[in-house]
Amino acid sequence: MEFIQTLQAQVLEANPLLAKPSVVAVFLVLVAFVVLRWRAQKGQKGSKLDYPVIGGGRPPKLNFPVLGDVTQTDFRPALEEGAKKYPKSPFVIATPMHPTVILPVSAIDEIKALPENILSLRQHHYTIFLGKYTGFGDPCDELDTAIRVDLTRHLEQNLATFYDEVEYAYRKHVGDSTDWTPVPLYSSILGIVCLLSSRVFVGLPLSRDEEWTRTTMQYSLDAGHEAHSLSPYPSLLRPLVAPFILKRLSQHRAVARRMLQPVLDKITAGHRGNSAATGQSVETGGDLMRYIMGHYKGKATLELLARDQLSATFVAMHTTTICITQTLFDLAARPEYLAPLREELAQVLATDGAHDGRLHKASMVKLRKMDSFVRESQRMNPPGLVSMLRRVTSREGLHLSTGHVIPYGSVVGISAHEVTRSYPDGDKFDGFRFCKLREQPGQATLHQLVATGPDHLAFGHGTHGCPGRFFAASEIKVILAYLLQNYDIRLEDGATRPENLHVGCTVTPSSDAKVLFRKRTEGLS
Repeated sequence: MEFIQTLQAQVLEANPLLAKPSVVAVFLVLVAFVVLRWRAQKGQKGSKLDYPVIGGGRPPKLNFPVLGDVTQTDFRPALEEGAKKYPKSPFVIATPMHPTVILPVSAIDEIKALPENILSLRQHHYTIFLGKYTGFGDPCDELDTAIRVDLTRHLEQNLATFYDEVEYAYRKHVGDSTDWTPVPLYSSILGIVCLLSSRVFVGLPLSRDEEWTRTTMQYSLDAGHEAHSLSPYPSLLRPLVAPFILKRLSQHRAVARRMLQPVLDKITAGHRGNSAATGQSVETGGDLMRYIMGHYKGKATLELLARDQLSATFVAMHTTTICITQTLFDLAARPEYLAPLREELAQVLATDGAHDGRLHKASMVKLRKMDSFVRESQRMNPPGLVSMLRRVTSREGLHLSTGHVIPYGSVVGISAHEVTRSYPDGDKFDGFRFCKLREQPGQATLHQLVATGPDHLAFGHGTHGCPGRFFAASEIKVILAYLLQNYDIRLEDGATRPENLHVGCTVTPSSDAKVLFRKRTEGLS
């Protein structure tokens, strides 16, 4: 009864017109029938695991040790216990969304290039985000190609676009005060990232439109929240309740379709600012739109463009924001790193930026100390405790060289937490750890922020390594470089570095912690 009352409240909140007694009566009778049938089926079949699995369906039979339970908020102890007890064999952690089979770190190279018909990231996303109703996990090949190929190929163009936007973004979200001013870090960085990303994604004037920025930022938050709200309902009931529970996602998509129409018209008409020679416009941006449209096999529609733009926002905005926020928390807590980072930046700008005062594509690999500091922050504060998450899609299961077989339908992953702990003095923050490693013979091109491998899983690894990591790293460095040039930063008096929030295997920075900013007047000197 409590379940039905909760459902009734959610539906009526989404659509008050359904409050008519006759409509409510019919609806509740239908819901009761479906729920009773679902519970009867569940009672007959039983569960193969002693904890609930959110997302529908039943997990495969997993004959591996189970560590942790769904009530835990921090799975680091479970992962550490598993790595100690079972270093060369799989074990299961009982995460809230689904049981996850943790493969030994030695299996990374074995699984990194397996095809979709054996291990699938897309199918994993489609399942946990209930893609049948939300659309997440549906094929977006045009967007994937635009990010993997076009955005990476045009990094120089992206950098110019970032620089055209970064001053406005800081002024709007941090301000110009020369006095120490408390700034809510996460929300401010989210605003800055939104402006820079949107400038590349859709261009001016839409990228600065308040309704657009509000829609894109909220979409990323609502996507996970509404999918999570729908997941506890039995599969028979979801088609009935999805239109009500996913109402905000539908609203965001409608806004995106409406606001993208002028951009589509402009690109279709061939109006690309004053850069006809290159087909690109630093003045307006919006290159991702053009890249995506260039890959459509048929006519570009607002439905497709809205889907792809919001998907790009979903995968890029908050992950980049989390990385920068964690980096700035570490920098504010360790002010001794400011001087050497500024010195390095000044040296690079003296050569690469001699004519325009900006960083360029060639500058990215020269900022070794900055690159190292960001990667060390990621190592100490990984976005997730488990990486390389995939769903087993082969009916024969996943056969490992150890002789273990992971059943069809299982979710597998690698303990990123164990990887981060494997470094010498792994419990200590060393901002220039990777810079020093690159100074060793033959290591100059290794240990970079964008490099994926068994020693760095923040961007995944293998076939499904994050295709937008070069774009993200460039954006991160422009935002950090502008801060080093123009602001001082420190923690509030008596404060320590804000603690991370652990939810299952997800690690996020504090969303309400503040740090102090002060506009500099002396530049990098």
